[in-house]
Parts: sequence; structure tokens; C-alpha cells
Amino acid sequence: MSYCWGAGACGQLGLGEAAAGGPVRCRRGPEPGGGWTLLEAACGERHTLLLRPDGTVCSCGANARGQLGRKLRPGQRGGYTPEQIQALEAQIIVHVSCGKEHSLAVCNRGKVFSWGAGSEGQLGTGEFKEQSLIPKKIDGLSTLRIIQVTCGHFHSVALAQDGRVFSWGQNTHGQLGLGQEIPSQPSPQHVTSLSGIPVAQVAAGGGHTFALSLSGVVYGWGRNNARQLGLSHANTREQVFKPYAVAALTTIGVVYISCGDEHTAVLTQDGSVFTFGDDSAGQLGHRSSTQMPGPQKVEWLDGPVSHLACGSYHTLVYMSTPGQVISFGRGPQRHIENGTANNPGEQTQNFDISSLVSANDLSGVQVKMIFAGTYVNFVSTLQSQDLEHARGISPADTLQKISRLDRTLIDKWMAVTVGTDESQEAKREIAVIFSSPACLSASFLKPSSALEANCIGVDLQKARDVFDELTKNEWIVNQINYYLMADLIPGLPLRSPHREALSIFLLLPECSVMYKEQNLEPFVMRLAQAINSMSDRSSNILEKCWMSLSASFLDTVVQMFKKAVVSQLPFYATPRCRDTKPLLEVLEKLYRANRKANYTLQLSNFYIDEISGTFILPTDVGRWRSWQATANSCHEDDVPVIFCRFPFVFNLLSKTQVFHFDSIFMQEGAKVEAQVILKQNELLRKGELPEFPVFPLQVKRSNLVEDTLRKLSLVEDSVLKKQLLVQFEGELRGLDAGGVTLEFFLYLFEEMVNPQYGMFVYCDPASPMWFPTSPSVEKKKYFLFGILCGLSLFNRIIAFIPFPLAIFKKLLDKKPSLEDLKELSPVVGKSLQAVLDYEYDDIEENLQIHYCVSWDNKEVDLIPDGSSIAVNNKNKKDFVNKYVDYVFNKSVEVIYEEFKRGFYKVLDREILRFFQPQELMEVAIGNANYDWNKFEKNAVYWGMYTPSHPTIKMFWKVFHELTLAQKKGFLLFLTGSDRIPVMGMDCIKIKFNPHMTMSEDHIPEAQTCYHILILPQYSTTEKLREKLLLAIENNRGFGKN
Repeated sequence: MSYCWGAGACGQLGLGEAAAGGPVRCRRGPEPGGGWTLLEAACGERHTLLLRPDGTVCSCGANARGQLGRKLRPGQRGGYTPEQIQALEAQIIVHVSCGKEHSLAVCNRGKVFSWGAGSEGQLGTGEFKEQSLIPKKIDGLSTLRIIQVTCGHFHSVALAQDGRVFSWGQNTHGQLGLGQEIPSQPSPQHVTSLSGIPVAQVAAGGGHTFALSLSGVVYGWGRNNARQLGLSHANTREQVFKPYAVAALTTIGVVYISCGDEHTAVLTQDGSVFTFGDDSAGQLGHRSSTQMPGPQKVEWLDGPVSHLACGSYHTLVYMSTPGQVISFGRGPQRHIENGTANNPGEQTQNFDISSLVSANDLSGVQVKMIFAGTYVNFVSTLQSQDLEHARGISPADTLQKISRLDRTLIDKWMAVTVGTDESQEAKREIAVIFSSPACLSASFLKPSSALEANCIGVDLQKARDVFDELTKNEWIVNQINYYLMADLIPGLPLRSPHREALSIFLLLPECSVMYKEQNLEPFVMRLAQAINSMSDRSSNILEKCWMSLSASFLDTVVQMFKKAVVSQLPFYATPRCRDTKPLLEVLEKLYRANRKANYTLQLSNFYIDEISGTFILPTDVGRWRSWQATANSCHEDDVPVIFCRFPFVFNLLSKTQVFHFDSIFMQEGAKVEAQVILKQNELLRKGELPEFPVFPLQVKRSNLVEDTLRKLSLVEDSVLKKQLLVQFEGELRGLDAGGVTLEFFLYLFEEMVNPQYGMFVYCDPASPMWFPTSPSVEKKKYFLFGILCGLSLFNRIIAFIPFPLAIFKKLLDKKPSLEDLKELSPVVGKSLQAVLDYEYDDIEENLQIHYCVSWDNKEVDLIPDGSSIAVNNKNKKDFVNKYVDYVFNKSVEVIYEEFKRGFYKVLDREILRFFQPQELMEVAIGNANYDWNKFEKNAVYWGMYTPSHPTIKMFWKVFHELTLAQKKGFLLFLTGSDRIPVMGMDCIKIKFNPHMTMSEDHIPEAQTCYHILILPQYSTTEKLREKLLLAIENNRGFGKN
């Protein structure tokens, strides 16, 4: 049974020419003894479509533009009684909508039919036709299954089952959502700004449009002259040309939207109603003389609202608990029909539906749905047998939804037998969902309550589990593979400004088919190309989404792209290697997101270990240097993949190898250049010699430091990047395989870092060294010391310089922290930590600290007049930060800059940035991660010596009984350093060499450059221990090698 009321002069109520001042039963239908059972009513300005449960559509009202879809009898001005539209009788219609003077209908196969006024293109037939009297299928939507349509005055919008939204008709106010420069459209156009968004509903007003996502996000566009889009007060645009997320509605749980001519009402999950836009007829229901901007709750509604509908100038709501339908606004407009006005203040029409008929007729009757038009309203009711079924149903529940995965569908697919009709249907369902970013995202949406604290709107764990389940079935895997590659990845939303549209980029890495070896190229590489093609805005949003991921899910994304990179390594030397670049570029974006998220993942998660120790690294260094030399003149597409441009994929071994290859190439390059010049001069019979291709440094052992600094100050900059060859005056020249140079740095640095030399200060004997605030040596020495540090690194020498980690942070432009001060001065560092940890309010009285500190025997104000400014709970963090800044920066600025200038005279700043501070520290000075068992395991034996030889067995027994200091002393004796290289103990292979002419009265000898131990044969363990300790105690002095 149905009821209607309102204006009826054109027959739009189906009651003849009569109006209805209150709800009356709709006129009986054409079937004998029947009454109207209404499924939907759609109302234009002066016409109505009535949809019945059997799929037939009747129309009534004005027909000046053919909007009734049927011919009238001669002499009729309108259709005063509802009659079926014959042109649609072969269709089962499931949904109808009306514009001002045009109509749309959707059949059960998802096809759309249009008729009526078409001068603005609102019929979607491909032409601007004045009118169409007979319903015609919209060919532009024929390949789609449409589940919803909605009409504005002169435009139309459709939602497809695959989640895509289409619009057509007038675009004067941007109501099509296609952009500012787009004219009115006579055929359906894809609203690409909504791509990827799981849309739940589309709604249109006079000249404005809304889309509601399944997550509850409301997007509005079109006319905004009366603020009918609900935008913030600061956004005063009268027209919005593309979908815009309405921030004020994001967190209130919107489940349904209805639009009037220039106003909008939304229904929330808890039954509240919010309205916004034009209130000239009281259609917002705010009952206030001052209209507040933006969406406002209709506070006076007493109870949760079940249903909501907007007419052009009024709003209709139904509250199921009291059984009341309430309208506010211009209402039924009796004064317009009769030419007389009612009481202007009487804007609310409140009636109890049970008072319309006798108790016997409406016993147990409850409203099913409400519909509103320009000046008309329709209500459908439920009989008593339907009450239980209808309880809790809202207008949102009656809307068809886009396709998505659920438990029922999954179980159905898993149970299907291949080759049956059911399997064909399942394949069609898979095709829709796995071709559509919106449908796949809709399948894993989190509850709206979980969205506020986390920007990730999809349940990634659920997705992971479902994908794992589905991919156990081979035929399902094949279907998923096909549609991911053919449709979904090519159709990814690359320019969406909306966060929830980009959820698909988080879901895809959870699909296990992406990791199969055969899918890495077609899937992961194409995904990488898509991500790199995103607009800057979309890319930034995706980066923020990655930042919000937990470690487990972020690592899944990283490992997927890493695996694809590894699959391309065999093609590094071929043109195909260029395909690796997009993958590395995406990894770079992920690395940046991880850094901004304060390192959710450890840096090692990004390392591609397979690169280490391969031919790739030396080749890559060459490519990198060549690219740097020609970067301005070559096109990026012509540049091969260069891993050095993405150094975050290098583990520490790879970084060290790259650094060493680079320095070797420079050193060897100088030699090759000299040879070429020499050959050229010989051919030209010139007597000129090329520049010396190495850096010879001859120094006095007796005055090592001062002589070195004096000669270093005379060297040209270009010489510093050549191989350093050290010779001591008065000593025989010989082949230096690195031993002399190593010991040169060992003793040089040992003297220069000694507190008595005066260049550096130590807070206590066990602490690292630091620059003094008032140096006792000339500034130039710090510059030269920086050069020496650079030279040792450049020549691959491990020399222990007791700097703290802070120096390497500063060299890499990273700020030292309180933790660094704890390393430099444990006493001061712990004191400052205690200040930060102090939680009581009496900090000023109890601690009595001021912005005046004592450092390096000086009293210093950290800020002007610091001695009179007390530290309290509000400023203690600032105090600690200023203290740390003073120690590491301000107090040593001049001499540190000199040191830094010298350091980078030798070394390339760019390649050092490959390293983290801790890594650079280990490369420069080694570490103390001793593994003596590995040291024994890696030993190499020559001649008669084997692991089972008596002398060898005695040696290892004695060695393992030594103290740590003695073992370090032996390492210094053997290698020239007691530090472990960054690559670990594997780099130190002791080689035992027997000496046939040496008796057991001789002590062992060592060739440091080759790590060779010349070990005589000893008869007893005691004898071996005696001679070995003697060698350790006398491990200083040049000439061991």
C-alpha cells in the first residue's frame, strides 16, 4: 500500500488534477481489485515514475518534453493517472530516477534507458536532442552493468557494478565532475577522479552531485552557490569541477545522501540528520535565524531517523520508533496550488501515519520507504507480515552495491567444479572484482570506526589471508593472473587526489601471485611503472600510506620489489637492464617513506645482498662516474641501470667495495693516463715526462709528524687522489705492498692523537677524543689532519683514530644527539639525561641548573645572560639541545671546519653519503668484533704445515690462552693493525709459513702486507709461548715485511 501528498495540478500524484494536503492512498493500479505496491517513486519537477515490484514502470504528470515515456491520448495535457510505459514492458526495471524533465530506468541486466528532455545531453544518447518521447537504451553504457542512476535538473550520473562512475549532460557548474574546461556531454563520461574509490551511492541535486564511498567518505562537486556541497567556511568557491572530499562529513558515519535543488541532507549510522545549503524555505530544519556554515545536525528530531528524502525545497524524514513522518521546508505547497498562502511560520508538517486511516485498515502498518520530489511526497508501507523483515532497513540497504569479495562468494568459488555453469559464473565474478581497483578495495574495507586513528582503510591481514586461500586453487590463480595483468594494473588510479582510492597499491603486494617468478616482470615491474607514473599529489599520498604501515606490511612491499630487482640482475650487462630502473625508483620512494616514518624498518631490509661480490659493482662504479660526467648531455631513457644512484640497496660490504673500487679506479686511472701521455710523447719524439702517477711521500722517521705535515702542506690537490707510496729517508727502497704505508699511519696518528701533542682533548682516559675549545696548535694542523684521515681512507688503510661517532655524523651532515654526548663524556651525558627524566615541579629549587655550563675548563652561557635563566620543566629539552649543540658545534666550529675541509680535499662527499655514520666509522677505523674461532678456522697452511702439525696445534693452544690485549697485540704484529676490517674476520686470513733455516731459538716473523706468519718449528709449548710473546712485545718498528 502507498500514500502520496503534495502538488498535483499536472497529475504528478496520479490522483487526477487534484492536490493532496495530507497523505492519501495512491490511486489503485490498473489490475482488478489491486492497489499500488510501490517499490520506488522518482519525481521530476512535474512528473513521476512509479516502479512496482514486478519490474513494470508507470508514469504520470506533465509530458511536454516526453518525460512520461509514453504517448498521451489526443487532447491530454498530462498523464493524470499512472499508466505503464509500454516501451519498457519487455524489461524488468529495478531502479528509476528523474531529472527536471528527463527520466532514467535501469533494468535487471544493468542496462540504462532514457527519455524526455535532452537539449543539455542529459539523455546520454550521444546527441543534444530537444526531446525523446520513447525510452532508448544508452549505448555508451551497454558494455557495463549499471547498478545505480541519479538525475540532477539537467545532468545524469550512473554507478557501475565495477565501481566506476559515469556522468553526462549539462556541465555549466561542474556537476559532471570532469573538470573546468569540459563542456556539457551528450554521452556518458568516466569520472576518473573517483577511480579506485569503492562508491556506495551517487546522488544529484539541481546542479550539484555527490558520491558516498563505502568507507563513509563524502565527495561533492558542482554548484555551490548556496554552500550545498558542505565545504568548509574557508572554501567559498561557488563551483567545484572535480570530486572534493567533504571534510566535515568524514567522521560522522554518513550512510545515505539526498539532494534538493540547492540543499543537501545526509543520514548517519546512528540515525542523525545533517543538512546544509539553501535554507530560504526552511528546508534545512535548523529553526535558527542565523544559519551556521557547513553541515549542521537537525537537533530537534526526537529519535533516530530511519529514512530520509529531499524534495527540491523541502526535506522528508521518517522515524520508525514513534512511527512519524516529518517534513520541513516548503512542504506540500498547497498555497502555490490554490493561490493562497498558509501560515509562513508553519514550515514543519508533522503527522502520525496511523491517523491517516482507521485502526483496522492500518493495523501493524509501518513505513517501508519515503520518496520526495519538487512538491510531492510518496510513502510505501509494509504489512504486518513484513515487519520483522523490514526492521532495521535504511534507504542505504535498498541500494545495489558494487561487486566485492565476501565469505559466501569465496566458499562458492572454492567449491566450484571446473567446466560447469557455476564455474563460468564464478569466472565472471572474478573478472569483475579482480579487474577493478574499487571492487578489490571494497572487499577488504575496515570498519569506519577503525579509520580515524589510521589512514590505512583496508584490512591488509584479511587480504593476505584471503589471497592465500584463493591461490590454493589453480583455476582461480589463472583467472586472477589474467585480470590483474589485463585490466587491474593498467587501470590503476594514478592521478587520484583521494587517499582511499590508493588502497589498491597496498593490497596488491599482499596477493601471493605477485611473488611468483613468472609474474615478477608482467606484474611487479608494471606496478612499478604505474607508481612512477603517478601525479606528484597521488605519489605523496601513497608515500604517507606507506609511512602508516606496520613493519610487517611495509616489509612485504619492499621485499616484493627487491625480489623483482634480483630477478633482473642476470641482465645487468644487457640493454634489458633498463627495466630495473622503475623498480629501484619505487624502492627509493619506499626508503624515503621509511625514513620519514622514523625507520619502521631497519635499513638492512632494503639491502640487496645478491649484488655484493659480483661483477656488477666494479662495472656499476664505472657507469656511475661516466653518467656523472655526461648527465647534462644524455637523455634519461638512454642511461642504463646504475645501482650507485640507489645506494640504499647496498649492504655494508657492497658500499665498502664500491668505495674501494672508486678509489682504485682513480688511482689506476692516473697511471693509465700517464702511460698514454708517455706513449704519445714517444711517438711525437717529445722529451717531456707526464705527471708522476703516484703520490710519493718521503718522510723522516725521527721527526715523523712535523716532517709529514710540512711536506703535505706543499702538495697540490690533484696529487692527493693518487696512490700514496710512503718511504722513510735513509732506508732501502723496496716494493711496498701496503705494509709501510699502514705502519706510517699507525704511528703518525698514535702521536697526533696523544693528549700531550695538544691537538685533542679527552674527557677521561677511556673516552673518545674531541676538538678543544681553545686549541694550543695552529689551525692549519687540523686541516692537515683532515687530509691525513682522508688519505688513510682513500688508500684503504684501517687506522685507529679515537673519534666518537659524532664526528662521522657531522661529516655526513647529521646532527649529534645526547647519546653522542654520553659517549664523549659519560658524566655530562648522564647528568643531562637525569635532567630530562626529572618529573617533579621543584626542578628549579632542587637541581638549580641555569643556561650556563662548564665545558673544557670554561664557563659558557648557552644563551645571552644564561647564568640568570633557570632550567625548568618547560625549557629543559631546549637546555639539553643547546648544551649538545655547544659541545659538538658552536664551541669547535672553526677548527672542525678546517678538519672537514681537509678531509674532503681527498674524498668525494657524494660517495661517502652512501654510508651511515656508524658504517663510515667502521670503514675508517675498523671495529673490535673479534671472533678468534673464525680466525683459526680461516687459517691457511703452507709447506709442511697442516692443522694437525704439532707446531700448529701448539700455536693455537697458546694463542687461545692469551689475554685479549695479547691477542690484539698479535693481530697488530701480523697485520699492522689491531682493528677488524668492516668486512669482518673473514678478511684476516693468517698464512702459516715454515722456515726451514730458522731454529726454535728464533722468534716468529710477520709480513704484514700479506698476513704471513713465518713460524719456526718449536719442540715444546713453553718454548713457542716464550717466543710468541717476545714477538708480540716487539711488534713495533718498520721492516717486519
